[in-house]
Amino acid sequence: MRLDFDVVKLLDYKWEELSASNNVFATMVMAHLRTKSTTRDFTEREKWKWQLVRSLYEKGLSKFEIINLFKFIDKMMTLPPELQQNLESKINQYEEEQKVELLSTMEEGGMQKARIQDIIDLLQMRFLSVPETLVETLNNIEDLVFLKQLLLETFSVNSVAEFEELIPDNYSGKN
Repeated sequence: MRLDFDVVKLLDYKWEELSASNNVFATMVMAHLRTKSTTRDFTEREKWKWQLVRSLYEKGLSKFEIINLFKFIDKMMTLPPELQQNLESKINQYEEEQKVELLSTMEEGGMQKARIQDIIDLLQMRFLSVPETLVETLNNIEDLVFLKQLLLETFSVNSVAEFEELIPDNYSGKN
């Protein structure tokens, strides 16, 4: 058996081509190249690290991709504590200015609706019907942790009435 592999030299990649690419591996190569070029200049490394992190948001990557690539960049491009703090301040300020938090709020709303729909679907599958009043009550619950508990309970309750008893009468549905 014989295996052939292409040899790739990371130093041969052109920065312009890498930065224009939406491939996550391009970002990883860029982090590697800038880590190597700033081994003795942490101020310069902090500048490049900030540029790479900011580009993650600007490329329109998903929150999952941003978080995972940030973890990779953060581990590779280590900084002294004061420069790391400076970078984290820049990231927080950028997220506030760009309203990145809105994305997570929208995602939570989507998760809430999906979890409620899963509860309704499971109850319908098990008990054939779900009263409209229960659907309305579920739609008013915003607490994702409580919705997860209710979702898990759909597997063990013996009736819709028993399930309804799990929701307190005075439950406001707020986080």
